[in-house]
Amino acid sequence: MICHLNLIIRVSKGVRDLPGNLQSATSNVPSGKALMYFGLLLATGVFFVFIAFTMFLPVMVLMPQKFAICFTLGCGFIIGSFFALRGPSNQLAHMSSKERLPFSLGFLGCMFGTIYVSMVLHSYMLSVLFSVLQVLALAYYAISYFPGGSAGMKFLTSAMTSSIMRCFGR
Repeated sequence: MICHLNLIIRVSKGVRDLPGNLQSATSNVPSGKALMYFGLLLATGVFFVFIAFTMFLPVMVLMPQKFAICFTLGCGFIIGSFFALRGPSNQLAHMSSKERLPFSLGFLGCMFGTIYVSMVLHSYMLSVLFSVLQVLALAYYAISYFPGGSAGMKFLTSAMTSSIMRCFGR
């Protein structure tokens, strides 16, 4: 009996010390509150980006500042959602890592530039230019977060395209 108990204690201690145990696997799972804030911020960001593209992109010639501000707000909420999901210090450390820093600085620089030229300089041409740069920076930033980068994105896009084509018999 003591031998069996000793064996159970050793086995359970060994299982606890495994690097991939359940506790370490669940320690990175966000709380329900973090998921709620993530969802709210992400939905708000997507809403602002949707409004920017559907309402203000068609009239960008007349009001580029409205598109720029609405799109930048949407991007800010989307970035904020990841801060809520991962935690501020973890997300900031991730965004400032060596391989992520150029994407992060480029995207944040475009966001601040867009707000500055729209709200302070009131420049039509610069608002259009920075809005275009911000759209490109957002696309590049999103692709950089995609597993495998642009190669992974191309693979997924081609796989989805071929699946859709097969569904329609082409």
